[in-house]
Amino acid sequence: MSIGIAMRYTLCALSVALLVSACSSGVETRIDSAGLSALNVQSFSGAAAEDAPADLKQAYTLARDALVSRGFTPAQDGGLLLQVTLDSRDASLALGTSAGQANLSAAKRHKPLQSCADKEFRLGLTMTRIGDGIEIYRSRVAEYHCKMPLTDALPFMVNTALTDLGKPRGSYLVRRNAVE
Repeated sequence: MSIGIAMRYTLCALSVALLVSACSSGVETRIDSAGLSALNVQSFSGAAAEDAPADLKQAYTLARDALVSRGFTPAQDGGLLLQVTLDSRDASLALGTSAGQANLSAAKRHKPLQSCADKEFRLGLTMTRIGDGIEIYRSRVAEYHCKMPLTDALPFMVNTALTDLGKPRGSYLVRRNAVE
């Protein structure tokens, strides 16, 4: 009789562990970076509009702080223009183009035992030289999240977007342990 009770407790514990792991598994961060390899530290300008959403303002602040920590200087008339784009959408929707079947972002399938719908968070950072309009750096970062709010995902996403600054690596994935 005690073996049966021990088996039930073991199965119950295993079931709880599986349910919890459905939302705390690894998060895949998709990165695409491009730009110049030889990059001189310069002054930059760019900020979110006063009436911009709080998430976009947070992304600009995080990007500005990260650039300053890398030796860049914020200035009203900086030599570089920093542009930040931010998007949050239902991950079950695919993004495409009007030119054909090419997907910009495929719809994400629902994981087994997942208790909530995924959202896709997409962050874009672009640095353009103001004097001649040359794009010196571009990075796009995207993640799917079920429970984590965008404000909690932004610090990692901004840091990841700027990791390749001066040494762009193209498209690749980073996996990390975090709450989905």
